[in-house]
Amino acid sequence: MKDNEMNEYLESIGGLENGFYPDRDPIKDSKFFECGNGWFPIIKDLITDLIELGWDKQTCQVKEKFGALRFYINTGSDEIFKKIHSYENQSYEICETCGEKGELKLVGWYKTLCNKHHEEHKSNIQE
Repeated sequence: MKDNEMNEYLESIGGLENGFYPDRDPIKDSKFFECGNGWFPIIKDLITDLIELGWDKQTCQVKEKFGALRFYINTGSDEIFKKIHSYENQSYEICETCGEKGELKLVGWYKTLCNKHHEEHKSNIQE
């Protein structure tokens, strides 16, 4: 999924509320997500599922950490937090770069990558 596609999705739902700065404009830019575009489809699906569960669209941070997706919110039901946890676990099997099947790899730090992008990262580190 490309940046503009994620931006269009965010626009279509009215954006996300900034959990740290609720007085700011809604988040409608994919650059808020501190991860590769390969995870945009699971982030979109997660947001859609959370909204269906009654989530207030308030998020503090969405990023990669230790090779997995992290989706931080302020408040939510147990069901909402279970849903977030399940998507975070799914991210360990999806290449952060392209969205294809991947696995946790060590490339100087942990990243979840497919074999192709793992080789590219290794090459970049060696150069």
